[in-house]
Amino acid sequence: MKRGISMLILGLAAGAASLTAHAVQAQCVIFDPVVLSGSFDPFNPSGTTVQTLTITARRPPAVGGKKTQEVDFIYLRRPDTPASLAVVQTSTGGQILENPPGHVLDPNNTNPNEVELNFGGVGQPDVKTFAVTITVPSGADLAAGTTDLFVDQKYYCKRTGGAADESGVVPNSLDIRINVLSALQASFVGPALDFGEIGALTTAALPSTPNSVKQRTGNVRVASSGPYSVALTSANQFRMTYPGGNLATANQRIPYQLDFLGQTRSNASPTFSTVTCQRAGLSGQYLAITPTLLEGGAGKAPAPNYQDILTVTVTPLAVPPATTPVACM
Repeated sequence: MKRGISMLILGLAAGAASLTAHAVQAQCVIFDPVVLSGSFDPFNPSGTTVQTLTITARRPPAVGGKKTQEVDFIYLRRPDTPASLAVVQTSTGGQILENPPGHVLDPNNTNPNEVELNFGGVGQPDVKTFAVTITVPSGADLAAGTTDLFVDQKYYCKRTGGAADESGVVPNSLDIRINVLSALQASFVGPALDFGEIGALTTAALPSTPNSVKQRTGNVRVASSGPYSVALTSANQFRMTYPGGNLATANQRIPYQLDFLGQTRSNASPTFSTVTCQRAGLSGQYLAITPTLLEGGAGKAPAPNYQDILTVTVTPLAVPPATTPVACM
């Protein structure tokens, strides 16, 4: 007779998102704060977030006839900036986010890969605007909830009225704030939890029976952008039986125990406590699930297939979750 366990994996996803950015001040130019709207689902293959925003730049008032005439700048990646993040000057299509130290800024040459704002002489308006397009491609491994992507700014200010030119780097000049969806993917990985033919295996022989005979192991693979919960139920209270079999009859049931997420469950202790797990990331993690026979098949009613159905429910959680997540494996 053949004995096996069927498994059903259920996954859910939910969330809402917003995208905001905040600007910072260099000594020779000031950038107004900007606000965007949008969302990001790292599991959506067509979920690339593209947002175009207009930033207002202001030069400080003249001091003794001295004033900023032109400012040229680019943005610089930080060590924690996702490699896939792109910031493009909308008007030129030029990439203005570079790896440090970035190219040399030259106010005397036009370069599509840097923002060039020419305010003009002292009597000209002190306000300029420019547009940038920010792209966060799908698949970026960002944590659920509010995630801040900071970039620095490398600038060169050409001054007028006899003032010396100014250059430097402003840390955290642009803060791209993304509220990432809490979402996940879950699946069962590995061979079926099937014990095969155990009609000749006696219960008395189980202690000395190799694990390769009395035990099976599979994995629940979970990839998630945020924390998640795992619940488990057994249709037959951790006992296998055949179609039409009676669980109340000893020779029509085969009990087993299940080890999963640090808990051992059987018919004697069937209630699985829901576990709140830490973020698995997009690369995912594997949660081992191991059933072990508590009785052999010898003396049981002959049947082609004894089975139980395990239902594992994996649910993404809001950030922060109500229960402190633990490392799951």
